Amino acid sequence: MNSVTEVSGGEDLRASRTFAWLVRWGLYPSLWLWTLVCIGYAISHPDSMQEVQMIKGGVMIVVLLFCEWILPYRRRWGMTWRYLLKRDLVFIVFNGATIALLSTALVMVAVVVSEYTEGPMSGKPLFLQVVVGLIVFEALQYGVHRIMHMSRGPITNVLWRAHSIHHLPQQLYVVMHAVFHPINAIVVRLFVQLLPLWALGFDPLAVLAYGSVIALHGTISHFNVDLRMGWLNYLFVGPELHRYHHSAKSHEAHNYGAALSLFDLLFNTFLYRPGVPPQVLGLKRENGYPEQVAPLTALLFPLSVSAVSADMVEQSGDVAA
Repeated sequence: MNSVTEVSGGEDLRASRTFAWLVRWGLYPSLWLWTLVCIGYAISHPDSMQEVQMIKGGVMIVVLLFCEWILPYRRRWGMTWRYLLKRDLVFIVFNGATIALLSTALVMVAVVVSEYTEGPMSGKPLFLQVVVGLIVFEALQYGVHRIMHMSRGPITNVLWRAHSIHHLPQQLYVVMHAVFHPINAIVVRLFVQLLPLWALGFDPLAVLAYGSVIALHGTISHFNVDLRMGWLNYLFVGPELHRYHHSAKSHEAHNYGAALSLFDLLFNTFLYRPGVPPQVLGLKRENGYPEQVAPLTALLFPLSVSAVSADMVEQSGDVAA
């Protein structure tokens, strides 16, 4: 009887290890394949672009949440009822209508702008538009994102205070991606997403294609699963890189890119430690930041004039409060 149990247990262990290995190395290319299939369908059925976007994102979120549930990378970073109910859902509900309306309006404007605005990229081959769109988006994203982190002046400090809300959590999981301040969303959508459309005149299908690549990496960046990308980390931003952006140690909190690693490599803010996660995440209340489960206080934080430390935590790695 014992031998049968041991054999059965050994088979279960091997199966779980095999599944974990498949997720670690196979999920990323599978998500890319799913994204490309959706892009291809949208190109051949342009009237279904919005439906394709919703289905693409919905399927991806369900798969990622399932993987986080059965294969959490760090249990202490995982979603709990306390953080879901007291922080995440409050942000989703409180900001949901505003951000949804803003996003919908900007997407509609983006499509209209890209459809009727002539620019240097208008009429160019789709592949060229997608590549240029990705690079232009990343250049603006990197610049705005880094400015937010470096803003410490009387006026520009508002940018860091708004962006810091996304860095309050000491966890990292897919739903936590929704923890952000409306000011942060408005700045990014206006100056990073719409500006290149107005200036360069991308076609709607090009916007869909490069936007899908950006959405893919934005979705997996907070993924609490041991997903590996290997040498592709030098091209694209995934969870291995973005975890360090949320590190509580200020000298580790680099990797400002959203989808591409290009500008982090160019400006020496690239940090990649394969298989080694950051020790601590989040911001400290002792440095003047709100408590991570006080969303209403966090939403008012950009209006505060109280002093905050430029550092996240001391380099000794003390756990944030």
